[in-house]
Amino acid sequence: MDTRAIEEPNQFASALAHEVRNPLATINLAVQMLKSPTKVLDHRLYLDIIMKASGQINDLITDLLKIPQPGEMQLEKYTMHQLLDEALALTEDRILLKNITVRKDYSTLDCRILVNKQKIKIALVNIIINAIDAMLPEKGKLKLITRSINGKCIIEIEDNGIGISKENLNHLFMPYFTNKAGGMGLGLSTTIDFLKASHAMVDVQSQEGRGTRFILSFEGIQQSGE
Repeated sequence: MDTRAIEEPNQFASALAHEVRNPLATINLAVQMLKSPTKVLDHRLYLDIIMKASGQINDLITDLLKIPQPGEMQLEKYTMHQLLDEALALTEDRILLKNITVRKDYSTLDCRILVNKQKIKIALVNIIINAIDAMLPEKGKLKLITRSINGKCIIEIEDNGIGISKENLNHLFMPYFTNKAGGMGLGLSTTIDFLKASHAMVDVQSQEGRGTRFILSFEGIQQSGE
């Protein structure tokens, strides 16, 4: 796995520019639905999705203007559930458009972790988007799991999509590697860098035709209520 650190401003700018493609893809999906001649559509719903995705692009550009200088990355305490829920909110329209079922299996104790929120949310969104893209419309099942084991805070993101071959699994986080038509191959490369910047351990389990599971492990700071 490539574990390059993206800390220079121009590298972070490239990463954020890549993220603009996610809400753009949502807008394109919504436009396709509006143009569909075979479905009775709630046009207001799809127009709202387009407006929300446009707002996400504006927020990403705002983040781009706030890029920290090298060595200025700050780690702060956040809970796993907060980060997952915020990442899920950024992908909810894509989930709606593909009619994917989401199941949250969160632990009772919400573990706190020390992360760079801006980067970790980009990483989580990338993993969720990849899961969404790998699943068939109407049949997709996305599962989000959190656990706390021996001081480790665990996040699992699981899908029932097409899966990843053993050969491709070895290249999954390499820059410019992609199986997506029109893809840039930067999403998961950026993801591994951002996760490691927050000292996360990453494991990926996948089987072709059965789906994929990302397992992220963080050092726990404290648990809510302590």
